[in-house]
Amino acid sequence: MKIQNRNRSFGLPWFCRLGILLFIAALANSAAYAQVSSSSDFNQRKPKAFVGGRIGFNIPKAGSDIYDMVTRELTLEKSDFRAAAFGGDLGFSVSSNFAVVFSFEYSRSELRSESRDYVESNGDPIEQTTWFSLLPITAALRYYPGKTGEFIGSYAWIPTRLNPYIGGGGGAVNYEFSQFGRFVDNSTMNIFRTALNSDGWAPTAYIAGGIDINLTTRIFVNGEARYSWANADLSNAFNGFDPIDLSGFRILGGIYFRF
Repeated sequence: MKIQNRNRSFGLPWFCRLGILLFIAALANSAAYAQVSSSSDFNQRKPKAFVGGRIGFNIPKAGSDIYDMVTRELTLEKSDFRAAAFGGDLGFSVSSNFAVVFSFEYSRSELRSESRDYVESNGDPIEQTTWFSLLPITAALRYYPGKTGEFIGSYAWIPTRLNPYIGGGGGAVNYEFSQFGRFVDNSTMNIFRTALNSDGWAPTAYIAGGIDINLTTRIFVNGEARYSWANADLSNAFNGFDPIDLSGFRILGGIYFRF
């Protein structure tokens, strides 16, 4: 008997909702500040660094056999592992066209499901929960092909309104893949309760493209798309599976401050 999932959770974690509210408030603040700033607004020197936060959406590739198993036996789809993400960046200008950026990001999906093909002896669904989280910590080099700003006179510097860039980098990603609840042993048809967990670190690399949109000489917003590659060995709780695929696509946006 095939049971449809009635308990799947689509709500964002509280910290993601808080991050979205803070981002909107900061963006409104900076936009208001940009409106009252005159066109002569400038720095007496070119800023050397920037810092800011971002939110976005993580779309895992979900290409390994652990995802095939859970979507085959449980009422889950690979698209269910998509999740909101938040993070931060600290960047340093190393020349007029290059910047080095250090980043972190966190995303987590919490998925409730049922066995696709079996029910309890009393007809109740066999339920379980799956958690999947990613925390990449990376360093990257960005290349700005155009002019990012110009000096007026000898010292005053103003930024170009739009600064597109491409970049890439790498680092390490921490992951956690956990399941708990009731499951069916396909060899004995026994129903049992258990908790399974695998976590650890793995190397990662990514490429990215984005754009900085300057609101003032000190404040800018950023939009970026990136694709990352990573995989990690699963622990003994998932013995017999191939390394878990941690690759995926991300769409990100944030607000930043130069100094």
